[in-house]
Amino acid sequence: MKPAPPVQGAAAAPGLGRTMSFRKHSIGPRLTREQEKRQNDVLQSAWRHFGMPAPVIAFLNTRNEQLQGQPLHLAVQSDEGLMQVEQLLGEMTLKA
Repeated sequence: MKPAPPVQGAAAAPGLGRTMSFRKHSIGPRLTREQEKRQNDVLQSAWRHFGMPAPVIAFLNTRNEQLQGQPLHLAVQSDEGLMQVEQLLGEMTLKA
C-alpha cells in the first residue's frame, strides 16, 4: 500500500506534510509551590492597587528603579522580594 500524499494547499506547511504535530514545550524551569504562591500574592496585591489589567501588567513587567528590577521577578524569587514589592505598592497607595 502506498503512503498518502502530503497535504496540499494553504493548510499544509512547506515540507511538513501530514506529520506536523503541536506539542507544548517548556520555555524554562517550572516554578516551585512557594514561587507560585508568591506570584499569586504579588498579582493580587497589584490588582488591588491598580484594579485594571493594563496597569497591573505594566507594573509587574517593567523594571522599577526603586526596586532595581522587575517587580514580578523580584517577588517570585524570594519572600524578601515579595515584601519589597508589596511595600512599594503600599507607598504608591499612600501617595495617590
